[in-house]
Amino acid sequence: MMTVSKAAELLRTLKYTSEVGNGCIGEALDVAIDLLERNTIKADIDSIIMAVARETGVTENEMCHMGRHREFAEARAIVSWLARRYTPMTMTSIGVRLGRTHAAVFNYIRMVNEWLEEPRRNLRGARITTKLINEIEK
Repeated sequence: MMTVSKAAELLRTLKYTSEVGNGCIGEALDVAIDLLERNTIKADIDSIIMAVARETGVTENEMCHMGRHREFAEARAIVSWLARRYTPMTMTSIGVRLGRTHAAVFNYIRMVNEWLEEPRRNLRGARITTKLINEIEK
């Protein structure tokens, strides 16, 4: 999977090493590069886990290795959703990091999507997720 910064770098290379760097196409490439660089979100799984731990009160150890208690599962769900959205990680790699399968990660992501669509299903989870989305995107 190509990262946003790599895409911007390739566009810059295209602009400066070919004939398209002049005129309207060159201007379009400048706009695309600017948009890519401004919208780059820097997040990694470890910073996401730390942020979720801070907001939920669930430790990283509890999140990644403990059982099926609601608080632990909720924290894992939020980490899974944020990691899938803001990192290039696959569901399998997120699952490995959290000590779960890719199927569990898939279900966590589905669960958070439901919270965000209908916050009354889990108001606390929806609030925490929304707060962390705003932190990552600012």
